[in-house]
Amino acid sequence: RSPATLVRAATVPMPSPAPVRASPVAESRAAPVRPVAAQVEPSAGPTFRRDPLDLPLLEEDRWREWLLAPVINGEARAEAAFLVQDPVTGRLAVELETARRWRLVIDPDAVLSFQGQPFLPLDAVDGATWSIDPVELTLTLDAPGAAFQAYALELGERERPIPRTGFGGFLDYDLLATVGEGVDRRLDGLAEAGVFGEFGTLVSSVQLEDVTRDSDLVRLDTTFARDFPDQRATLRVGDGLTTGGAFARAVRFGGLHYGTNFATDPNFVTFPLPAIGGLADQRSVVEVIVDNITRSTSDVPAGPFSIANLPVVTGAGEVQLKITDLLGRERIVTQGYYVSPRLLREGLHEFGYEAGFEREDFGSESFDYGDPIATATHRYGLSEAATLEVHAEAAPERIGAVAGGALRVGRFGVVTGGLGGSLHDDAGSGGFGQATLESTLGPLNLSLRTRYAGADFRQHGDGPNTPRRVDEARLGVDLGRAGRLGLFALNQSRRERRDSRAVSASYTVPLGPGSLIVNAAHTLTPDAETALTASYTLPLGAQRNLTAQVSGDEDDRQVRAIYRRSRGASDLGLDYRLAAETGSARKRVDLRMDYQTSHAGLRLDAEAVDGDTAGRLGVDGSIALVDGEVAVSRRIGRAFGIVDLAGLEGVPVFLDNRRAGTTDAEGRLVLPDLRPYQSNRVRVDMENLPLDAHGDGEAVAVPFDRAGLKLDLGIRRYRGMTARLVDASGTPLPGGLFLEDGRGAITALVGKDGLAEVQGFELSDRAIVTLEGVAAGEDELAPPVTFRCPVRPPAAGDDPMPFVGDVTCGS
Repeated sequence: RSPATLVRAATVPMPSPAPVRASPVAESRAAPVRPVAAQVEPSAGPTFRRDPLDLPLLEEDRWREWLLAPVINGEARAEAAFLVQDPVTGRLAVELETARRWRLVIDPDAVLSFQGQPFLPLDAVDGATWSIDPVELTLTLDAPGAAFQAYALELGERERPIPRTGFGGFLDYDLLATVGEGVDRRLDGLAEAGVFGEFGTLVSSVQLEDVTRDSDLVRLDTTFARDFPDQRATLRVGDGLTTGGAFARAVRFGGLHYGTNFATDPNFVTFPLPAIGGLADQRSVVEVIVDNITRSTSDVPAGPFSIANLPVVTGAGEVQLKITDLLGRERIVTQGYYVSPRLLREGLHEFGYEAGFEREDFGSESFDYGDPIATATHRYGLSEAATLEVHAEAAPERIGAVAGGALRVGRFGVVTGGLGGSLHDDAGSGGFGQATLESTLGPLNLSLRTRYAGADFRQHGDGPNTPRRVDEARLGVDLGRAGRLGLFALNQSRRERRDSRAVSASYTVPLGPGSLIVNAAHTLTPDAETALTASYTLPLGAQRNLTAQVSGDEDDRQVRAIYRRSRGASDLGLDYRLAAETGSARKRVDLRMDYQTSHAGLRLDAEAVDGDTAGRLGVDGSIALVDGEVAVSRRIGRAFGIVDLAGLEGVPVFLDNRRAGTTDAEGRLVLPDLRPYQSNRVRVDMENLPLDAHGDGEAVAVPFDRAGLKLDLGIRRYRGMTARLVDASGTPLPGGLFLEDGRGAITALVGKDGLAEVQGFELSDRAIVTLEGVAAGEDELAPPVTFRCPVRPPAAGDDPMPFVGDVTCGS
């Protein structure tokens, strides 16, 4: 900018100011000066004119321009700032856009215009002081925290991974043979087959009963599903379960379903998380402490700030902020919270809509469908403390609906309730009511629930065993080092059966190196019975423990010892349990073993009861196909991947830092139990691979549900060789010459006497490759020479760099 000139927008008579010497350092004002309409400043200050269509205009011809390095509340800013100053009064103004970057609170009525650009006078910032150093060209501005715009910080928000899928299918099998004395000897099984791709997933399952004799095949579920991760929703056609919500049970049906599916975005938190804020006078470090555990540490600039999505667990608790400024001064902000998954974030919808036919005799009949049904369940977050829920359903002779919701009552807890009714052609009208209270108060966890359905109230899936009334009360007491106490009471009234009432209590306490658990249960009706169990578990290492258990009731008393050994952090290997039991009614010894390999799983259950022995032997696994590659595996679970390591056999593969298996003779391995829509980190240890293997050895798999994908860990096997490169006359090629093929994949560097190291051949390479390189002439005036060297891939062998002799190169 040129030396200061002020464009006069309107002519207002002013007296000529007396000469005033400008101070080298202009200090801040004591009180702000605000322009008002038609106000005429004293002779020492500027004159303002208010235009209803434009910003207020500053009229003065003596303002000085500065380009300064700002230091705000002790923090140096990287960008220089352009300011203007009245040398007579010391009044200072900064460009409006710069003031916004500094996050200053801006009073629109105080904005001025200088040479057509908006400026904010610093005297319009309440409580601010400043000074200019004309030698260092710096501006020092100090302002209270309230002078800055609020700064918002979100915790727990992570980048959402993008899922992908291959094209293929799978077959899961589970066979179980039962043998022994006093049991029905038979062979049963389950099978599930699926096809998946970009279009979605089609899955069907069957049950095999008594395969060796009177075999029977029963279809279970057949479903086509298409997930929409961007919408957090799923479309399902075929067999499934209705969305019951809080007021109805899920019912098996066959038909059409469309609804939200938050599992497609596992990082998305559906319920409201607490937020906390504070005020920082300077740039500060803020520690978020939840229940005395530091969860995160962040930098915040000067001014008010808020931190949302605090990483807390459900229930009640306390969160603290420890604010430490640049001088090491600390302040603590404390706030209580209550979080419940029964609530939805404000403005968030959760819904499920179904239409089809109710499934009957599931597990015994393949195609037994009853009356047509339709259901609709919708939840909506009205606010951070209130969620609305509506459930409606219809059948040919019946309609019904329930409306209610959940309400957070401060830190006390969450109240959930609903009222509804049904209208049936035969039974008439019936009413429904439900109320639940969940609360956490310090060491106390309380849950109260009551549900009442009138005699004529009908819902999908109701039968003779459906309770008319259910009352439940649960109380948990955390006693600290003295353990934890739990109490439970239940009252049930059924339509066609006797009422039942029961109470129970449990107590858990650390005792010595192990833990003691005591459970007591007593039924009041229909028959009075009491049962008591006490067990003590003693850890014997990271993978072993021993449990002693005593139990009894009015008729029997038992003593049981159990020894367990787990696989630990590995997915492979042996997991078993051995138990012995003796008592007044029977003596029993039982063994359960589970052995998992990369290709199948084996299970053995054997028991001897009073001299009679019986056992069950099971085998399960999967056959997977992805993008033309077939492999066998143990049960693949919800999602899987196939790793191909370029023919490297016996290589351990790690999934999320636990050993998941080793590659087969063709270098492949199926990775079961991948988490759908989440990042599954897969790696191999490159130090254990042969010298001809190169690459990163890592990949992140994000599969769709019930689908698979191929995983490329970037492993490539390259062979090398050494050769003596000579021209047609037998003269070695000049040292330092670099040659490569047309792709730049295979290269050679010539050394002394024409010896060259040729690298980059893949195992699959068989054809002769021509390497080209350009060398300077023997003198400066000679033209460069291009050499073309035909090289053949080295033969497979143990030598990673075999010498192949002379290679004649043309020019």
